[in-house]
Amino acid sequence: MIIKKGFRLFLVLISVLLIASCNKKEEQKIENTSSKEFSWKSELKISDIPDAPLKGFINGRELSINYINFEQWRGSGDHVINFGDVKPKNDCGYVENDNSFHLLHKAGEIKTGEFIKASFDQSLDGYISYYDTANVKSGENKSSVQWNCALVITSMDDKTVKGKIAICFKDEKKSWLAGTFQAVRCYN
Repeated sequence: MIIKKGFRLFLVLISVLLIASCNKKEEQKIENTSSKEFSWKSELKISDIPDAPLKGFINGRELSINYINFEQWRGSGDHVINFGDVKPKNDCGYVENDNSFHLLHKAGEIKTGEFIKASFDQSLDGYISYYDTANVKSGENKSSVQWNCALVITSMDDKTVKGKIAICFKDEKKSWLAGTFQAVRCYN
């Protein structure tokens, strides 16, 4: 009789432990969704931004991001985030003939917090995004296609801006940039 009660208690404990471990695995799967591999999307949400290093593709070719800056233009009031494959000689310096992505708010701030332009068709006054290519042969180096974007600026101080971004372009090769970043802050 005591053995049967002990065996039943043992089975109940095993069942409880199995159920608890299944719930933990389920919680881990939910937590890790933002670190999954990013892919081009026609609609974006903040939750689509991966918690992974920046990765980008322009015209179907992978782009190695070597320099990021956040520019604040004193005269015009423009704010621009630039993601490029060539590092300038000086921080905040100008780079010619690079491959790069740009997000610009004309005469407006890009602030700490979330920014979303969910679809290609959505229009936001003052916001522009494009990419440059170092393709001198064709003469065209600036994209002018529709874009979408999810951006989170997590912190900003006098020298750096940290955040994460996902941006897609409605071009033939489905160009995009996504991941976490730390940018040099520039006052021009």
